[in-house]
Amino acid sequence: MEIDYDNLKEEVIQFLNTHKTLVLATSANDRVTARSMSCVHNGLTIYFQTDTKFIKFKQIKQNSHVVLCAGNVQIEGVAKIRKQSLDPSNHEFIELYKYHHPRSFQTYSHLKHNVVIEVEPRFITFWKYDHDHKPYREFLDIQEQKVEREYYDISQ
Repeated sequence: MEIDYDNLKEEVIQFLNTHKTLVLATSANDRVTARSMSCVHNGLTIYFQTDTKFIKFKQIKQNSHVVLCAGNVQIEGVAKIRKQSLDPSNHEFIELYKYHHPRSFQTYSHLKHNVVIEVEPRFITFWKYDHDHKPYREFLDIQEQKVEREYYDISQ
C-alpha cells in the first residue's frame, strides 16, 4: 500500500479537526514537563495560549522545540511566541479559539500576561495497524516533504 505526502498531511489535518485538546511537552535545563492544552489550528499550524508566568512559557523561551500529541499521533515542532492573546496580529487565533474554546477564550484571553504560541510542525508520527493487525508507523517529514512507513517487528 503506497503512502502519499498530501494524503498523510490531510489525515493530520483531519486528526486536528477532531482533537481540540493536545498534550504539550516542553523542556529546558534537563526538566521535561507535559500538560493538556486547548488548541486550534489552521492547516498544520497549531495555536494555543498561555500565561507568561507558567513553566511551559519559560521552557519555550529557552527551548522552542516542543511536542504535541494525542491518541496515536505525535507532532514535533518549533514554537514561536506571539503577542498578547487579543492583539490584532493574532486575529486568526482569536477567531478560531473563540469558536472552538469559548469558555477558555472568555476566561483567559483578556489577561495581560496571556500570549499566543504558534507551533510549526516539523515531523509527525502516526502509529497504525494494517489489516493483519501488524503495527507500523507512518512518518510525515514536513521540512523534507517526505513520507515513510516502517513496520514494527513484534515477531520475537
